[in-house]
Amino acid sequence: MKKQTKNLLCGGAVAALLGWTVYMILKEQTPGQLAAALLGADWRVLLLGLPLMALFLCCEAAATYAVLRSLGCGQPFRRCAYYSCTGFFFSTITPSATGGQPAQILAMGRDGVPTASGALDMLLVTIGYNTAAMGWGVFALCTAGHFTEGLGGQVGLLLGVGLAVFALIDAAMLMFLFLPGPAKRLLYGCIALAVRVCPRLDRAALEAKADAHIAEYRRGAQLLRKAPGLLAWVLGLSALQLACSYAMPYVVYRAFGLSGFSLWEAVALQALCSIAVGYLPLPGSAGAAENVFLRGFLLIFGEALVAPAMILSRTLSCYLVLIATAAVLAVGRALRRGQAVPAGEPEGVPDAPKGPAVKRAAPAEGCPHRA
Repeated sequence: MKKQTKNLLCGGAVAALLGWTVYMILKEQTPGQLAAALLGADWRVLLLGLPLMALFLCCEAAATYAVLRSLGCGQPFRRCAYYSCTGFFFSTITPSATGGQPAQILAMGRDGVPTASGALDMLLVTIGYNTAAMGWGVFALCTAGHFTEGLGGQVGLLLGVGLAVFALIDAAMLMFLFLPGPAKRLLYGCIALAVRVCPRLDRAALEAKADAHIAEYRRGAQLLRKAPGLLAWVLGLSALQLACSYAMPYVVYRAFGLSGFSLWEAVALQALCSIAVGYLPLPGSAGAAENVFLRGFLLIFGEALVAPAMILSRTLSCYLVLIATAAVLAVGRALRRGQAVPAGEPEGVPDAPKGPAVKRAAPAEGCPHRA
């Protein structure tokens, strides 16, 4: 019942935000004017967005490829690309991207990757992704801080909260990774406080769960000591991955034949907009991302083109990729179903590990939303 209520509330919030977005668009221009502006864009320039988003997916695939190889259970790059498509699809359709990582770990398990290794890969990829997002946020504030004045009070508030949430999560993950002792004491203290506030909580169960997650972080620290350049490599790939996504508004900007703002200014503004909605518990930040874009990019595109620019940018960076990854998953599932399933073994159960044995540990927590 709680899950159904949560899904209804989330769906209602998305519907309300999308409805408000449509209202804001049609309030300023007629459907005919909107269509004329969309058709006026240079589609040859817009096609540049397709390889950018392909590179977006390949960056995460390359990070997973490197981590799994370091763990001794490497997979071909094409399979890592399939894991990346799986993560994008399920992250986009679930609130706060909570479905992406479990789906990726399950897909890895079907290829013989131990659950503990898949969870550790997701942990390191998440750390790299969040750290890169924070780095882009700091870069944006330093190089294009004047854009924050045009965001308005409500979006500015979302940006401030978003930066605080990302910074807190990133600091917590790095602390658990490199300072497990103090992190454990802090976590135990938070559990004790939570139990005092809500006596119905099971303190022993919470502490056992915390120990399992701390053990996972310790495995990550051990891996990084053996491969000291791995985290830097993952961080660099995550920064490039985000740059591909953040550059999409500039592709649309050039497709409309506009000039006057640089690539870095557009990237910086998109980084701020993404952080402002990245922590919201909405599937793919639907509704919120569109509204923030309309407010944030008004200065760059102007009133006549900001709505068409939003539609094109979100289509290239989200909706088309969602369709493409759904097709990849459908083909992958069809191919797997076409393979013979041993008698007595239900379809969909992960195969036995094909690589070297890796000590199992509890999976890491689901990652924060990837905007």
